[in-house]
This record gives sequence, C-alpha cells and structure tokens, in this order.
Amino acid sequence: MQLDFYQRIKPPHLHLSIQEERDAPAIFALIEAERPRLRKTLPWPDSVRSVEDSLKTIRDNRILFGQAKSAVYLIRWDGEIAGLVAFNTLIDREGTIGYWISSAFEGKSVAYAAVSCLIEWYTEADVLDSFVIRCSTENERSARLAERLGFQLDTIVEKAEKIGDRYLDHRVYRLSTKG
Repeated sequence: MQLDFYQRIKPPHLHLSIQEERDAPAIFALIEAERPRLRKTLPWPDSVRSVEDSLKTIRDNRILFGQAKSAVYLIRWDGEIAGLVAFNTLIDREGTIGYWISSAFEGKSVAYAAVSCLIEWYTEADVLDSFVIRCSTENERSARLAERLGFQLDTIVEKAEKIGDRYLDHRVYRLSTKG
C-alpha cells in the first residue's frame, strides 16, 4: 500500500496526514484540553499524561502504518488540528474506523469529511472494501455519522468496553463497497 504521508484531500480546507513526531506537543495539548469530554466515551485519555506519551503513541502508530496494520491520521481544518481519524485495524480488506474531534470543530461536518475521505481513498486504492464503525450506544453523534455515511447497524454488543468504572454497550455499523 503506497499512500502519501501528507495529502490535501477535498474539501479544500481539510488535510489528513500521518502523525509526525513534531505533532506530539500539539496533540497532547488538545487531549489535555478535551480530556474531560473524551474520557466519557474513550478508554485511553487518562493514559496520555505527557508529551512523551503522545510521542510514543505516534511512533507506535507509524510502525503499525508501515506494517499495514492500522493508519492514524491527524485532521487539520484550515491548518488547525481538529482531531484524529484512523483505521484502528486493517485486516482482510476491512478497516475499523475510529475518530475524535475537538469540541471546537463539532457540528461542522469535520468528522464526516475526514471519515468519508478515508473510505473513498482506501476504496479507490483497492486496499479496503469493508468498513466498520463501533460506538457507544450513548454516543448519538457517532451513530448519526455512521448512518449519514450509509453504514448499516449490524449488531449491538453488550458491555463491549469499560470506560472508567462502567461498561458501555456498542453499536456496530458496517459498510461494504464491494460491487
């Protein structure tokens, strides 16, 4: 799989790029600012305690990208970091999508643009033809995003993920781009 590490993707104000080490301070600052909100639906925010933690994650993500096991992209909107979008796993032509967007960019279709571009990009490159979005049953924004992108609800997994001291159920959405 040969994709540019940095590519301008439509719409014109959206840029997706593989994270670089120099992005670690800005990513950490954004996580710090968004931590109370992120920890409600994601398991990892409390494990990111320093710029060094962000740097290690970036390095690990780049290794996995090189092995074609996952692909984590920094989302920039008009040059400002808006969040991350990823194929958390890439297995047997199926990509499991994850993302988070800072509160400043919610409601502006940034997540929709980023996820739809990744789907289009990897489909046109003939790398993937099946896509999955998993989200907490409490995360209505992500459920609406999946449905808006044409994903179909496949199943609900009870107690799929532990966040803090409670277990959350997940909706599992699927989209196939096969003929």
